[in-house]
Amino acid sequence: MNESYEGTCFAAAGDVHGYTHALVDLVCAWEQETGDDISFVLQVGDFEPHRDLDDLRTMAAPMKYKELGAFHEYFTGRATFPWPVYFVGGNHEPYGFLGQHPQGAWLVPNCRYLGRVGVITLAGLRVVFLTGIYREKDFRASRPSVDQIERLPNKRFTAITEEDVVQALSYESADILLLHDWPTGIVAPGDEARFERKLRHPDQPQFGNPYARILIDLMHPQLVLCGHMHIPYEREIETSNGLTTKICCLGRADRGRVGLAVFRITSGSEMEPVNDRPGGDPSRE
Repeated sequence: MNESYEGTCFAAAGDVHGYTHALVDLVCAWEQETGDDISFVLQVGDFEPHRDLDDLRTMAAPMKYKELGAFHEYFTGRATFPWPVYFVGGNHEPYGFLGQHPQGAWLVPNCRYLGRVGVITLAGLRVVFLTGIYREKDFRASRPSVDQIERLPNKRFTAITEEDVVQALSYESADILLLHDWPTGIVAPGDEARFERKLRHPDQPQFGNPYARILIDLMHPQLVLCGHMHIPYEREIETSNGLTTKICCLGRADRGRVGLAVFRITSGSEMEPVNDRPGGDPSRE
């Protein structure tokens, strides 16, 4: 890694759900309180970059949760991002819009949708990313073309596919793995009971994304970032070759520090957390 990146700080942010101003305010508040600058923000999905009501109609969500949000103000130039924000898609996104950019795109200045799956280098760190959630019945199916979005359930566009995972594995290694949903097997045995009600899902035989866990075990990232459950949780796990991976699950970005983690790059491409953050307690989401 280029030594000039040593000391660089970057932020990880939880689900935004259209509260774009809250994301900006949260990171700016951290900068003001600490006096440190954020170089870039990695965001774990459910960003909800709705430009208008047409975009909103292509999001998979119950009607009571379909709100336009604030992104349209950034799209029209009335608001701006102070630093680059890089986000993956979650299960609540306007895929009628994002589906037009499967390889990613700058949606507005300083805000990039990364795409369905890929790798990007930021401040000398290799970031592998994967958009969507694991849905067993859709995993081995081909993802529909975005021009079919008016004729199919919006949920069909939220799932990762086997092809996505194969592509991610082709990158072989990562410093950071950026996901939306939690991988399987990251909750410590002593924590399972208190998380049980929130982590159970009627559509899945086990909680979490088993293929995300395969990515961890085969790519050995230093850091895994995810959201989706709105629960702040941190833990170190041992991967298949005995290396240690730090898991950082984030709460919602509109609910304060539970939705933010900040890391500083140290010598040797290492990353250390530089902020104290509530974690592990679902009552604090």
